[in-house]
Amino acid sequence: MLDEPASGLDPRARIEILELLKALAGMGKTILISSHILHELCQLCSQIGIIEAGQMVAQGSLSEIYRQLQLTRVIHLQLSEKTDEIIERMQQLPGVRSLESQTDRISVRLDEETASIEDFHDQVHELGGRIRMFQPEAMDIETAFMKLTEGKTV
Repeated sequence: MLDEPASGLDPRARIEILELLKALAGMGKTILISSHILHELCQLCSQIGIIEAGQMVAQGSLSEIYRQLQLTRVIHLQLSEKTDEIIERMQQLPGVRSLESQTDRISVRLDEETASIEDFHDQVHELGGRIRMFQPEAMDIETAFMKLTEGKTV
């Protein structure tokens, strides 16, 4: 059980302790970590719990917590030929909550409960879209934390 295991360490020691923890987890060891450095937890933990004012407000894998919050994934893509017709047809694809056509790319908000990123990619291709760039944004644990908590203290 560790509380802020990388706190106060210089950069080299911080990296080394994180690598050691990953190696221990790889050996099947269970490690409990308490930390407010959420992006580090995401690199280390297979399961997380978010506690506010002594109450567990969410627990599970990161993807389970994202599903619970119904967070959408933003995907940036470029097509070799962006036409009004293909934009219209993309807006009708399952899971597409919104689509914004920008000068150099298209930004799509995708509900992954309805359609996976891979399915969306395939469907754009089936519509005749020649994909030049396809970049899903990483999900963000800080966003999930802010949505789950209200800033309460005990």
